[in-house]
Amino acid sequence: MKELLQYVYKRRSVRRYSEEKLTDEELAQVEEYLHQLRPLIPDIKVEFQIVPCNETNCKYNAEYCLLVYSEEKNLWLTNVGYMVEQWDLYLASLDIGVCWYGMGKVAEERQCDLRYAIMLCFGKCDPSVFRNGDYDFSRDDAADFWSGMSDARLGEIVRLAPSAVNSQPWRVDQVENKFNVYRQKGKVPILSNQLFKHWNKVDMGIFLCYMDIALESEGYIYSRTLGTESDEGKRVLVATYTLDDK
Repeated sequence: MKELLQYVYKRRSVRRYSEEKLTDEELAQVEEYLHQLRPLIPDIKVEFQIVPCNETNCKYNAEYCLLVYSEEKNLWLTNVGYMVEQWDLYLASLDIGVCWYGMGKVAEERQCDLRYAIMLCFGKCDPSVFRNGDYDFSRDDAADFWSGMSDARLGEIVRLAPSAVNSQPWRVDQVENKFNVYRQKGKVPILSNQLFKHWNKVDMGIFLCYMDIALESEGYIYSRTLGTESDEGKRVLVATYTLDDK
């Protein structure tokens, strides 16, 4: 996924869209890329639907919405975040704006054996809304969430990961060549606790996507074991990475 690194610095959550429409070719590219996404957990079934934005409850003036449905298995929401963030970054390469629309609702929460997970809206926008580098972010410093960090370059990439209301729920504890990635629970007063937990599980998938982009861009060989989406305890182990020598 290292080819997505350049768009990490460009991507922005877009809430204002232009009147310009996607061409048939652009829409075909957008749809085709959905079939190329790398899953975090290959045996979780995920399906996507692209619908006109005005057929949803989305309040932004985007042209389309992406609806994401998934099997409910361990880490299903983390898997959704991991996959769809790849698509989010790819659309930035086409100057197509995207916003994760967490308040999105659908008429049917289930389709066959799949459950609705998240909505994203997208459409053409002024290219000037995108970022031009890593200086234009409101994010925690890597040292605030990654203890024992041995490669500052990794931290500078993963710190740019987006999250619901910029909550940045991730914590990383590293000892030598092994590090554990946790979801740190927190409370945001403006949201229901259940909704916030749902979003933060998606956020952890986004973070793992950025982690893999960072590791592969820096030439690391790694293995990863996955944890859980449990709601027990203040910290939940989501993944453990083990790095081999470069």
